[in-house]
Amino acid sequence: MEKRVLLAIVLCIIVLVLWEKFFLPKRQPAPPSASPPVEQAPTAPTKPDQAKPPVPEIPPSEAPTPSAPSLPTPTAHTARDVTVETPLYRAVFTETGARLRSFVLKKYRETIEKDSPGKELVKTSKIEDLPLAFNFVDRPVAALNLAPYVADSKTSVTVGEGQNHTLTFSYEAPGWLRITRQYHFIADTYLIDLTVSVENLGNQPWENAPTLSLISQPISAGTGSRYTFQGPALLINNELKNVKFKKIKGEEKFPGPIDWVSYTGQYFIMALLPVELTPNHAQLEALDTATQMVEVTLIGPKVALQPGVQQKFSYKLYFGPKVVNTLKDADPKLAKAVNFGWFDVIAQPLLVCLKFFYRYLHNYGVAIILLTLLIKILFWPLTHKSYVSMRAMKKLQPKMQKIREKYKDDKEKLNQEIMQMYRTHKVNPVGGCLPMVLQIPVFFALYRLLYSSIALRHAPFFWWINDLSAPDRFPIGVQIPYLGNGLPILTILMGISMYVQQKMSPTGGDPKMEKMMMMMPVVFTFFFINFPSGLVLYWLVNNVLSVGQQYYINKHAA
Repeated sequence: MEKRVLLAIVLCIIVLVLWEKFFLPKRQPAPPSASPPVEQAPTAPTKPDQAKPPVPEIPPSEAPTPSAPSLPTPTAHTARDVTVETPLYRAVFTETGARLRSFVLKKYRETIEKDSPGKELVKTSKIEDLPLAFNFVDRPVAALNLAPYVADSKTSVTVGEGQNHTLTFSYEAPGWLRITRQYHFIADTYLIDLTVSVENLGNQPWENAPTLSLISQPISAGTGSRYTFQGPALLINNELKNVKFKKIKGEEKFPGPIDWVSYTGQYFIMALLPVELTPNHAQLEALDTATQMVEVTLIGPKVALQPGVQQKFSYKLYFGPKVVNTLKDADPKLAKAVNFGWFDVIAQPLLVCLKFFYRYLHNYGVAIILLTLLIKILFWPLTHKSYVSMRAMKKLQPKMQKIREKYKDDKEKLNQEIMQMYRTHKVNPVGGCLPMVLQIPVFFALYRLLYSSIALRHAPFFWWINDLSAPDRFPIGVQIPYLGNGLPILTILMGISMYVQQKMSPTGGDPKMEKMMMMMPVVFTFFFINFPSGLVLYWLVNNVLSVGQQYYINKHAA
């Protein structure tokens, strides 16, 4: 019975892996780290009095009707790029729409190579697809997203430690409106404050609701990103909602209150947080199926703007890593972006414990080993009881077989005799499997943690294992089908340890079941080939400790 329950548990794990591998939507590779140049007209030297681009003239009679003006196309003015450098990132803005062209994280690289560039978060290149477009629900001008703003700063600004800087973009359409966008940067945080001021330059009032948008496609590519969620995520009334791309049909609306909207990846996130913009709601729109590009829009309350009156809209922007403490420092509600699904309540304490070990050891591989040892110690009484119960059940197999043969035609009598045998020998038939079932949530929590935690991204262990978030490959200089350039040594060791553990475990007496169970190490080895080496390391250490525990029990029970 214990073997059957164990088999069911193992099959559940295999189903989970198969589901994620074959049925979850496959993520398209993200664009190269260096963003292609934005399509715009070549810049040319201008005289001081030509610095401000021409704006359309709007007849006074048309001012209150916010559909008449038409802005020049992006190629009609010489838009500049403005770069803001802080110790944490390099952000590049374009005057066309006052939007974000590039956002490179300095402390995170695209790959583990020494000459790898910083991690690029902006994965769109066409100028109309850049993030941080400001507009209105009833769009007064179709091209307002591409309005010819003018920056008040030189083309490059450095914000040193302890400093801050405000970058201002201005746009004015005479007789209609004036928009001023101010980005405020602080050197030691990924948080950026954005204030948008809109002034009615017309002679009649008008009503509208502001919108701020993110446009992106999957931030990360690779094996790991296929098994973790990437896409739009919203915090609605303090509850996290991840929206898969295939679930977005047309323009999907989400009623508020919206705490934040974002485009999130395996390790990084771009988020918009409204500041005193209530009531509000959000909208998602799938823009490109091939690249899974999505527009995430935060929509504020409708406001009535009187002639000559200015209205301000405030936001917080977070473009950075999904590190719990960093997110909390930016805004406590942002910490909910780090979520490990159903097992989050278990995974979060495990993550804290893992980081505690790392603080003193400075090696996440060793930290994983210690965490595995700690979990094994905590579950020692349960696993010990499980092994002892399985051994007792093994001893009863001959008597069990005789009872089955004797009462094979009388099921009621068969069950009575079996239960009497259990009572006589003081054996609990579920004593071997129940402790295992109790450990399953911890396994799945660790599974999600080691797959999704940015702490393991590019974290080395030793020798050839230089990235615990990537599959382990010992380089041999030869390309191998399915494996690539290297052998999964750690995974093979894990499979061997699982085989040894299986051989030492008490058998249930059913030859077919035993053969099936002996196939489990082969199946697991195959599935773990492309798992993060950190997860394989945990499973290997757990197997080795289980073998030691089984040896101890067998020796003392002999």
